[in-house]
Amino acid sequence: MAAPRPPSYGYGILPASPPPAITGGAAAPAMELAAESPSATPAAELMEPAEPEPAPGPLPGSPPPDLPLLGTPRRPELDPAVAQMMTLRDYLAQSGDLITGLTRDDWDPSAGGGDVSGFTPDFRVAPSGGSHTSVQDAISQAVAEGGSARRYIQLAAATYREVVCVPSDAPPITLYSLEPDASRTVIAFDNYSGKAKAAGTPANPCSPNTNATSFGTSGSSTFAVLARDFVAKNLTIANDADEDQADGNLQAPALLSQGDRALYDNVRVLGNQDTLLAKSPDVDTVARAYFKSSYIEGDSEFILGRGTLVLDGCTIRSLTSRVSGAVLAPSTDARNRHGFLVTHSTFSADSGADDSSIRLGRAWDENQSDLAAYAELVATGAYPNGQALVRDSVIGAHIDADEPWRSASTSNRPYDSAAGEYPPNRLYEFANTGPGSASAVAP
Repeated sequence: MAAPRPPSYGYGILPASPPPAITGGAAAPAMELAAESPSATPAAELMEPAEPEPAPGPLPGSPPPDLPLLGTPRRPELDPAVAQMMTLRDYLAQSGDLITGLTRDDWDPSAGGGDVSGFTPDFRVAPSGGSHTSVQDAISQAVAEGGSARRYIQLAAATYREVVCVPSDAPPITLYSLEPDASRTVIAFDNYSGKAKAAGTPANPCSPNTNATSFGTSGSSTFAVLARDFVAKNLTIANDADEDQADGNLQAPALLSQGDRALYDNVRVLGNQDTLLAKSPDVDTVARAYFKSSYIEGDSEFILGRGTLVLDGCTIRSLTSRVSGAVLAPSTDARNRHGFLVTHSTFSADSGADDSSIRLGRAWDENQSDLAAYAELVATGAYPNGQALVRDSVIGAHIDADEPWRSASTSNRPYDSAAGEYPPNRLYEFANTGPGSASAVAP
């Protein structure tokens, strides 16, 4: 193998003799399922400076870090020294503008959303007997009253069949149930991307898509969060569209999370295709979402987007009754070193899943229809190159043990863990266990 290239762009100085770097491999075969939601300049070779110093952070327009990797070209694993600098706190430490520079606030939500028994509700939502019968009505009143104080909205255990928007001008809101069984408090609806609507009518109010004659992906979300510092605890958000009976594009998000510092604690997010859409307001902005002890379920690239997303102690379950697709589809901007982190979690599947039948994920080259368009964007320095790290987690036998990562969505850019015709993929693992993990693959 070729000698390793030195690390760059904010990962500090690693040991003098790191393990050999991966030099690439054959392109992953494309699967039949394609995400409907979702000449190149090679990454520069970096020369070792005489007296290297750690860089303070990523530079605007800089290429993704060139990390020393272990494992195989098809299944790269992080060097332990690098893994120490890619933790929950690293992913959540900064947000803001990639052009002018990120703001570091060292946000650490790992303690969760708090003890609901100690909350004093400002509004109570219940099918009958509350201050509101609709979740949206309670949120809208909190927005109308304004202010910077956190507002607490308590939901009675029930099913609320509605579309919900937490707009960007909302005050900090905590939406919660006293019932610890999250399956007893459900917000559900059944819109999907290709579903027809009349022009001039809104889709989800947070993504109104007014002029279109269909809902679109973001507009199909059952629940959308654009506000900062939103908290949800002890509830279920579901999109129960029947894709088998649907016409047109089938993306059907249950949750669109776009506001910065969003915290979801003991939340179930249920759907099929595009269940959890982690976004940011635009490609130049970093917005963070954290899930603690939660459950995400779907079948086709059901955790996706350009947001910075941490899943901590979660169960991620693949469904196979309709299709068998990949799990993760990050569209992280190349200037953002932190996309998806899955840590101390479990990847499971229903009983219909065959061994090695599902991919762990692939990059989503968002809005890039082919390789020519992608190559043009790479030259600008601002381009999608989805980043994901799965670490310290249990991976079931349903995940393809030999080739967990596949070619990119929309552009069909071949998967490659090393720089070549295109920049290297940023899809890594570290210290996972289980029958679908790298540790279970015979050398």
